[in-house]
Amino acid sequence: MNIAICDDEGYVRAYIRELIGQQEAGCKISEFSSGQELLESQGLGNGDSEPPSGSKGQEGIDILFLDISMAGLGGMDVARKLRSRAGAGGEPILGSLPLIIFVSGYPEYAVEAFSVHAFQFLVKPISEKEFQEVFGQAVREYRCLAGKKRPAPKELLVRAGNTTRKVLAGDIYYVESSNRKVILCLGNEKITFYGRISQLERELQEQFFRVHKGYLVNMEHVERYSRTEVWMKNGDRALISKYKYQDFVKAYLKFISEGCH
Repeated sequence: MNIAICDDEGYVRAYIRELIGQQEAGCKISEFSSGQELLESQGLGNGDSEPPSGSKGQEGIDILFLDISMAGLGGMDVARKLRSRAGAGGEPILGSLPLIIFVSGYPEYAVEAFSVHAFQFLVKPISEKEFQEVFGQAVREYRCLAGKKRPAPKELLVRAGNTTRKVLAGDIYYVESSNRKVILCLGNEKITFYGRISQLERELQEQFFRVHKGYLVNMEHVERYSRTEVWMKNGDRALISKYKYQDFVKAYLKFISEGCH
């Protein structure tokens, strides 16, 4: 889950970050000191409703704490640009991400805030109790929206001996290669069949990482790792190549910081 805080006052950004930290550990937080800076990070800095071709704007924002009164571009204008992108993309604006929570010392803006489909409105100075309630609502709403957009779980058809069975990718802890066979390790069960680990690597992708020529691990089921081994949550270990170690660490840290698990 990606959370952004946009406010031209540094102490306000720091305070909101602290409050988020008290509520939710599995999220990535970005800070912006101006509306222009935030829009540029999303590829909307030039007034475009879509990121320019080749743009490498940061990942989409799921929950946005947005100040209304800022030097330069105000929060309302920022919100309109974000919402116009959803409309241009053919998505319904109501219920689209990011969930915007306006933060302002001017409560009279509350009515106007909902013209851009704001999720909530917090009045400065922010009450810890009110923040907890609003943030909890936003997280629940985000998870509901994310669940609707989540694709169906990936499945593999595996033929072992005379039996063909369906295996959910999420149930696979790791894949091991042995000669011309591969072994799917599903917690306490192992399925052996003829195949290539490289083919499974292409099919699975997403949360799987090839840590060694003979091992493909599901990062969702990783418990811990060293420079030579990866410990899975079922107690098994997979070897990790010294050539793969740095890339694996980067991929794993990105995986857990995005709250994919």
